[in-house]
Amino acid sequence: MPVDPDAGARGVWIRRAVITVLAAIVVLALFGFLGIRSRTVAASSRDGAMHIDVRYAQVARAGLAVPFEVTVRRPGGFDGDLTIAVSSSYLDLFDRSGVDPEPAGGAAGPRAITWRFDEVHGTTFVMSMDMQVQAGKHFGRTGFVTVRDRGDGTVARATFKTWLAP
Repeated sequence: MPVDPDAGARGVWIRRAVITVLAAIVVLALFGFLGIRSRTVAASSRDGAMHIDVRYAQVARAGLAVPFEVTVRRPGGFDGDLTIAVSSSYLDLFDRSGVDPEPAGGAAGPRAITWRFDEVHGTTFVMSMDMQVQAGKHFGRTGFVTVRDRGDGTVARATFKTWLAP
């Protein structure tokens, strides 16, 4: 059987390629690209009366706790109950263990999970969720947060995307 004279050279290039890929993964990890990176997106109601900021994990990995916080600002103060809805498909990526402050009520629908907070006072309201990325989830997902001041029906909506690193 004849010996392939290029077999040794081919093996060297394959080993170099594998080492380069491994080195790239190590460099990405050293600079924090494979851990959790959070980001804040902002949105306002059409009339500009209400502003929301959503702080979320833009990049995460399975098994890690991630930030999720919705800050609602209304310079003139709130008119009563406040409803916050988050897309169900986005929340399916996470194990959720709590919402702070405790909502007065809520509902789970096919498009969104909604929480109602009674008699919100002041000009700023902050809701946070304790969440961890579920094992076996890959690629990530786009989500949305919709906030409605039930007193006068003012609505603000923000969209965002979380990418799950391997």
